[in-house]
Amino acid sequence: MKQNDFYEVNGCTEFIPVTINERYNDGVDVTIHGPIRPFRTTVEQVYQFQKPHEPQKVVVPKFVAEWYERNKDDLNTAIYSTITETYRKVNGENDDLLDTFEGWLVYEDNSILILVQMRLFGYEVESEQLFTVRIPDPNRPDTVTFLYKENGKVFIGSDIFLDEVPNYKWKKEPENQLTESEIKQDFDWAWQFAKEVE
Repeated sequence: MKQNDFYEVNGCTEFIPVTINERYNDGVDVTIHGPIRPFRTTVEQVYQFQKPHEPQKVVVPKFVAEWYERNKDDLNTAIYSTITETYRKVNGENDDLLDTFEGWLVYEDNSILILVQMRLFGYEVESEQLFTVRIPDPNRPDTVTFLYKENGKVFIGSDIFLDEVPNYKWKKEPENQLTESEIKQDFDWAWQFAKEVE
């Protein structure tokens, strides 16, 4: 069934999906997909209705989700006070810089609408781009030196390959796939070697 088709019987529209098999001058042969099993019949007319719009969850950055979770119990007040504080910062009444969320609130199109949609329809946190970081070592062709994460901290590690040709399996290990912020927290200098995970 590629589309939502609904049939009319005795002038009453029933919202039951059908598949049109064949059209005749005096009716339409359809398969009705009822709650128990499909059956075939002929009806006078078939009307096609658009599938009702089902609200989708909003996809937001992690920092927006964190702000929302802290403030969801009194969202109206939180939005108002954040806008007020942001206005003061932008207009020089306060010397503080905008934090990440405030910047998003100011520069993201429809940011307040997004917050309301989060409340109404739910949300998902957008997945951050992941990177692998291989630190070059021209003197060790049989070794791969890379950054990895263990217990929430990032370390420098290495694998030695006995066949002297490094393979790329290490890139697929989840602990070797890091976010930009994880890399830059302690190894800002290594960011130049980061490659996006495909």
